[in-house]
Amino acid sequence: MKELLQKYAHCPSHQIDYTGLLVDTNIFGLGRALVRNEVALEKLATLVSEAEAHLDLDAAMRALNGETLSSPEDMKVGCELEWWAFFEPGRFSRVLYIGSGACPLIAFYVLARDPKIIIDGIDITPQATVLCSRLAEHFNYQDRLHPFTGDALNLKPEQICEYDAFFISSAVRPKNEIIERLLAKKQRSAKIYAREDEAHPDFYEPVLTHHQDLLNAKNARARWSAEKGTQYPVPPGCETIAGHHNSIRSRQKPGKSNPTLIV
Repeated sequence: MKELLQKYAHCPSHQIDYTGLLVDTNIFGLGRALVRNEVALEKLATLVSEAEAHLDLDAAMRALNGETLSSPEDMKVGCELEWWAFFEPGRFSRVLYIGSGACPLIAFYVLARDPKIIIDGIDITPQATVLCSRLAEHFNYQDRLHPFTGDALNLKPEQICEYDAFFISSAVRPKNEIIERLLAKKQRSAKIYAREDEAHPDFYEPVLTHHQDLLNAKNARARWSAEKGTQYPVPPGCETIAGHHNSIRSRQKPGKSNPTLIV
């Protein structure tokens, strides 16, 4: 990891190749050979966060300047999977998007396909909230997309009960703690979708909580494969190898508990 960090040491944060960084740290690929170093790992995690933030902020600014909204491929995310597995069958009325960021592509994707849904977005970064609010107005979604600044762990029970669905971004932390709080306080029928990146468990917290009202990205991809007979395409650098999913759990730190089972 120290050697990999040197590769990016002199690169300004806004010029980091996000895809290249994902490829270099993929635990099913090049990242498998990395020698773990906690100091280097922390710095690499910061680089990943900065690279993703730049992608998000840059997409928002370009859209506000009149350019076409970035494609899912450009943003290194999928949208069709979440629509197919969660939003379309769910027919939700009001959704809380946790970790919505500056340019919540999945929100715009869903709003364009469901004329009745309302999405509130919570993000811990004020700058992202402001840009998202400007984008909502820019695309005339100000009545159906409402971003606000806050920490999802500080949501009051009465706030959580306002929603019939929750959508959680890959970068959200502490993801499982937030999920467990939502499960404890939500409407009985409310559903949760949690994005995750199996190939980068050190940077994007994997979903370890299990519940009948929770759908994680891993299981959504499995449904897609079972029903369509083909793998759902993931962003470059996030590819996994069939049969190696348990590698995520093996990378948990000693002393951590097994995945939480809530019934």
